[in-house]
Amino acid sequence: MSFSDDVRRFSAKAAEAHDKIARTAALELFTGVIRSTPVDTGRARGNWQTSVGQPTPNEIERDDKSGAQVIGEVQARTPERAGQEVFLTNNLPYIYSLEYGSSKKAPEGMVRINFARVQKIVAKAIAKNKV
Repeated sequence: MSFSDDVRRFSAKAAEAHDKIARTAALELFTGVIRSTPVDTGRARGNWQTSVGQPTPNEIERDDKSGAQVIGEVQARTPERAGQEVFLTNNLPYIYSLEYGSSKKAPEGMVRINFARVQKIVAKAIAKNKV
């Protein structure tokens, strides 16, 4: 084995780890937002939509009290490889009010409290996928 072979193998492992870290962090962040969304009818939780490249512009007719359907969509639509912009969007007219405390179930919001955990989420993903 040559030095260049070692470098190629390390480079491949590092790229694979980078992909796993990016995906793991996105999944953890998005799942946290979904689970933090207060539930009455399930409409707010059900309207989280995952897309790649640009945010989704519309509301959808989906109630999902448990969040299982939405989390399944996050897992299916979040790319396996790093380097793409992934969006979690909720276009309900009252989602902003929910984020800023209109619900006693989530007075700290959903996005803000989970985004505050991003450094921990990424650090955990890095520790799990060390090269």
